[in-house]
Amino acid sequence: MKWFLMAIMTMVYNGDQKDTFVWTNPIFDSKQQCVDYVKDNNQPIYFKLMENFPNDKLDRLLCVRQDKLEKFFKEGPVKPGDKV
Repeated sequence: MKWFLMAIMTMVYNGDQKDTFVWTNPIFDSKQQCVDYVKDNNQPIYFKLMENFPNDKLDRLLCVRQDKLEKFFKEGPVKPGDKV
């Protein structure tokens, strides 16, 4: 299973939506590879996010499995109170 790095930003718009950013390069073979990449590349990750979202701040970085990411894009994020 492939893993992707995903950023969720802090600014909320339309009542409950936040900007997200998914790196498609590199793609990881494990969660640990993704975590290690984040540890080793904090500054380039931060600069990429500031380039794309200059007026926003990072809420969190996630290492996400490909199937979960596909579900996110198909169905949208889980909202509080939704059954998973």
